[in-house]
Amino acid sequence: MSVVQWPTVAATAFALAGPPALVVASHRLFGDAPPLGVQIVLQIVFCGFAAAIVSFVAIGERLPLSSIGVRRVTAATIASGLLAAAAALSVLPLLTRPLAAALQIGYLDARTAGLAALPAWFRVFIGVTSGGVEETLYRGYAIERLSAICGSRWFGAAVATIAFGLAHVPYWGIRFSLAADLPFGILMTLLYLWRRDLAANAIAHAAALVVGLLSLPRAAA
Repeated sequence: MSVVQWPTVAATAFALAGPPALVVASHRLFGDAPPLGVQIVLQIVFCGFAAAIVSFVAIGERLPLSSIGVRRVTAATIASGLLAAAAALSVLPLLTRPLAAALQIGYLDARTAGLAALPAWFRVFIGVTSGGVEETLYRGYAIERLSAICGSRWFGAAVATIAFGLAHVPYWGIRFSLAADLPFGILMTLLYLWRRDLAANAIAHAAALVVGLLSLPRAAA
């Protein structure tokens, strides 16, 4: 992609700002604890964001999906994804827990209790779909297009990673987003820059989310 067109700039802005905008709109329309049916619809809408971006790449930009890291899934794809998920669940907390303690984060009980109260099948659905959607938006599309816009892959990756951390502020607050979501975003960005394999990122993100969400009942008990 030699010349970046304004529709690509607009799509990049949508990829970065769409998820937090959806959270803000949900809070204003339905409050902090929407009924399960509303949450299902909101998650489907969220999935539509990734579908819109993929469609735009293929139809609007007329580019192959390989331009956002879509590759044939191989054993290396699965292995690297699971390895990154294991790192997110076992190694990353060595950094994020002291950071969370230093930032004195103590306001998450209502959020975690609300997630723990959801049916297990829906938590799995949230984990699997959110992992795929966020990696499509913030890694596959944003990193690639911001790299083209800025002329630097590392600068584009940094902007996408910061945007990923900030995207979680409307739901989790600024301190938790800095302590947990931003470091996780850095890990996922490094995985993408290493492999440039969107499926590996989606596997890692989804696996870490599913394990985390299914562990909430024990944590909340």
